[in-house]
Amino acid sequence: MLEDKVNIGLTLESTRIAEALEETGNFEDKLTIAKFALAYAIKNDLDTNLTEDKIGDIGGTKWNIGSVDSDQYLRNVIISLYPEVKTPYRAIEILMNKGLTSIGEIIDNEGIGKISDYM
Repeated sequence: MLEDKVNIGLTLESTRIAEALEETGNFEDKLTIAKFALAYAIKNDLDTNLTEDKIGDIGGTKWNIGSVDSDQYLRNVIISLYPEVKTPYRAIEILMNKGLTSIGEIIDNEGIGKISDYM
């Protein structure tokens, strides 16, 4: 069985997308963007394969889980939504990256647009 993550990271591609979103000035920082992407992924049913062990090469922005989820709220949301998931922080990392990748496809096809375009 896989151990859960102690650090959550973005792929290089997800980091590129987060940087583009950060440049809009609509988000405080990349962590806020990653959390937005997590919610986007859940809302848009991008939650397949949450138990996969790798989503790509993590080489971009990284955070300790204490910075991402100090009160374990996100962990508890994942456990509630996906009771089969035994590694909630791994699932959070996967969903953040899937959300950013999906948002990136929209940006590439339609431009960056408004934040409400992703809700």
